[in-house]
Amino acid sequence: MKKVNPDLKSFEQNNIRSIIAKYTKYWPIFAISLLIGITIIFLYMRYYAENKYEVRGTILLKNVEAGQGFGDLTDFANMGLVKNTHSLEDEIGILKSIGVIEEVVSRNNYNITFFIDGKIRDVEVYGANVPINITVDETADNLIYDLPVTIKFIDAATYELTTVVNDKELKSKHTFGEVVTTPYGTFTIATKGELPVYKNSKNLYFKIGNKDDFVTSFIKSLNVNPANKTGNSLNLSFIANDKVKGEEILSKIIETYIEKTIKYENELAENTIKMIDDRLKLISGEIENVEKTVVDFKTENTVTNIASNADTYVQQSNDYKNRVAEYQTQINVLEGVEFSLQNGNNESTIGGAAINDPSVNSLIAQYNQALAEKQKLSQSASSSNPLVENLDKNLSSLRQSIIQNVRSVKNGYSIARGNLSANANRYDYQIAKVPGMEKKLLDISRDKSTKEGLYLYLLQKREEEVLSLAAPVSSTRIVSYPKAGKFPISPNKKVLYFSGLLLGLVIPISLIYLKDILNNKVSSVEELTQNLAAPFLGEIAHSKNANIVNNEDRDTSPEAELFRLLLFNLDYLKKTEKNQTILVTSTEKGEGKTFIASNLALTFASNGEKVVVLTFDLREPKLMDNFNLPNSPGITDFIVKKGLNADQIIQKHPSIDDFYLVGSGSTMNQVGRLMVSNRIGVLMDSLKQEYDRIIIDTAPIGVISDAFALNSYIDSTIYVVRKDKTKKQSLSIINAIYENNRLKNTMIVLNDTKAAASYGYGSTKG
Repeated sequence: MKKVNPDLKSFEQNNIRSIIAKYTKYWPIFAISLLIGITIIFLYMRYYAENKYEVRGTILLKNVEAGQGFGDLTDFANMGLVKNTHSLEDEIGILKSIGVIEEVVSRNNYNITFFIDGKIRDVEVYGANVPINITVDETADNLIYDLPVTIKFIDAATYELTTVVNDKELKSKHTFGEVVTTPYGTFTIATKGELPVYKNSKNLYFKIGNKDDFVTSFIKSLNVNPANKTGNSLNLSFIANDKVKGEEILSKIIETYIEKTIKYENELAENTIKMIDDRLKLISGEIENVEKTVVDFKTENTVTNIASNADTYVQQSNDYKNRVAEYQTQINVLEGVEFSLQNGNNESTIGGAAINDPSVNSLIAQYNQALAEKQKLSQSASSSNPLVENLDKNLSSLRQSIIQNVRSVKNGYSIARGNLSANANRYDYQIAKVPGMEKKLLDISRDKSTKEGLYLYLLQKREEEVLSLAAPVSSTRIVSYPKAGKFPISPNKKVLYFSGLLLGLVIPISLIYLKDILNNKVSSVEELTQNLAAPFLGEIAHSKNANIVNNEDRDTSPEAELFRLLLFNLDYLKKTEKNQTILVTSTEKGEGKTFIASNLALTFASNGEKVVVLTFDLREPKLMDNFNLPNSPGITDFIVKKGLNADQIIQKHPSIDDFYLVGSGSTMNQVGRLMVSNRIGVLMDSLKQEYDRIIIDTAPIGVISDAFALNSYIDSTIYVVRKDKTKKQSLSIINAIYENNRLKNTMIVLNDTKAAASYGYGSTKG
């Protein structure tokens, strides 16, 4: 695991603290800004903000998933015989459509708004608070929208209108109920009941708005969403400035939607009835054609009932076939008799029991009887016996008669057999036609049943549509009637007050940050410590006395205490044993180097050290003026006049012990040459032997380089930076001096900072 450098962590914490401290010092500004922000929000909410309430309602759509009355017969929907289903998205689109909203606005005159004059802002009134109704002629060419028209009730029958058009005041008196034609519109004003009395300070006026603008506004304020993913409910919400008005508007929207839905469904029902009537007329004719087809089919095929007729055909065919078999049997018997008579033995009797013809049977009986008599007579008589011969002739005659009768009967039987076979074949043909007839008649019957079923079905649906017209019921049910929320959704007090607080913080922070960005001057200790490599010696508070701060031991002002602290820091940061000679300089004039040098010397003197202050700012000396002492004789005199010694230019302060000063001397040209004179070394050696501390006040380094000439004579350097005076780019000069050791042991003092009311022990002098 990567370890965090504790020094870096400490630096980040200190950096955060410094940033916070930079802003907290402006706490009065933050307090005032927060107070102003809260006050602005309060005044805005109290006098200017319009409350907006959310009105909510819920409706249930019952015909979203299935049509009414026809179940799932979607094929009929294409013929207009059922009520089409709609998706929730379609219904949402209808609810928010321009047609619905425009009808709501037009029917209820929502584009006409009424107001009462207020002290700060006008207040909209609505409903029971408005005693009149206005009907506007929207087609009038001279109609001026959003024009405030003040109405004054003169009495129960008359009123006065006042407005301004093209900077011209227009007044007119009218009677309630009459059509009013004015340069700004044509309308009728009628009373709802008793007229109220409005005070002069609360005039009632109205505005006629553009309907299209109101329709657009209502559509934006209306929100429709499905209540859930699987159900058919819709949640409706409307944003309005007034609870009652918002509830009424949303109710009117729902009512108008339901009315349009019922109207649409009624139109659909009427069209459906008309379509059903046309279909019934058509199907009735088709049923008649089918019934005629059945009659023609049965007539053509001579059938009444195919099943019963088929049974009859089978029975008749079998009967004819049985009779054909009987005739064939008779024919076969007759052929056997004929064959027997022609080719057989004439002495044998003829069997005729199976023959059904009585004449043949009679002849056969006679023949057999005669043959029996012959056979009986032949037993006693010969063949030449006349009786026998007569019997032979009789038998021969009977044989011919039988043969002729057999042939005749056989021919009759053959003809009868042929006729019966023909009849049987005819019935067999009819039997063969039965399946085809049954199939064809079944097809006809099925077509007839289908048309009859559709006819009855359409009759039933026609009655249902007639009933739906007689008692119209909407497919939309109101689940939750429109109701406004208890509290306004806008303006949000919490958000606004939080915004006010945030604004109260952001503005001063931004101003302070902007001030810091635009400020090119050093403004804090942190800037010095963060941007300078040289050690920070301390800070000196702003002093009302720009010359001398500390002039006695008992002075306990914050500035005096800071100078004493400066001495302790000097001792702590010293790099030589004695730290005897201290140079005080700055970047430019006015940063307080002379002030620091003077008071630092006084502080040393107050501690009992013998101190001398040298004025090495030879061009613009100020040190001696602070103590009301002359500058001459001084340093320039000592350098130029070889006969002068150090004691002759040193001046003892008349009232402060151990405190000595050396002026700059006579004003001379070519000061730069004087600064490199060996006489300065002679002066410094003499002073080091005599004094405990030597404080040198030099010229600003940013202007001239005189101070660098003294580097060999000093032990430490105090570089004075003045708050809000020293430019930030000067810090690079200080860093270069410190890093290159151009001035020994350079330490930084921040001058003119703010100090507490008291510092250390004791009290501040008043």
